[in-house]
Amino acid sequence: MNGATIQERPCPRCAIRRTVWISGTSFCHNCHLQWHDASGAAFLPRPKPAYIFTAQETARLMIYRAAVRADYYNDR
Repeated sequence: MNGATIQERPCPRCAIRRTVWISGTSFCHNCHLQWHDASGAAFLPRPKPAYIFTAQETARLMIYRAAVRADYYNDR
């Protein structure tokens, strides 16, 4: 079977109730944790971010996200 299967297995890091099973690995779409055993003990390393933002850039991104959520801005 190809693809992802939604499972009722909570994430060991953020405790979200549902995670997905992809090719023998559990994956959390909330915090992006990956683990490959039933207990959640063997974690795969979290990937490093592609970009590192300054505090000023991070604040600007947070304001932009809030504007999009409030429907003040959209790119349509």
